[in-house]
Amino acid sequence: MITTLYKLKDGEEARVLNILGGHGVRQRLSHCGVHPGDRVRVIRNGFLGGPVLIDIHGAEVAIGQGMARKVEVEVAEL
Repeated sequence: MITTLYKLKDGEEARVLNILGGHGVRQRLSHCGVHPGDRVRVIRNGFLGGPVLIDIHGAEVAIGQGMARKVEVEVAEL
């Protein structure tokens, strides 16, 4: 299933397919270690206004909701 990082629930894993933002968004996410093809796991999704906390490459990274909406992912099928 293809969706955005923002829509994932706590504990879900996915593979990054595409980053739908402009140069600034792609550059910021690249500095955080988020690239197409990477596997991510949502630690906590801040539906009530907080950031989306993800685990990528063994590091915890907080991404704002606006950026999380621009990260297209494919949910890992179990």
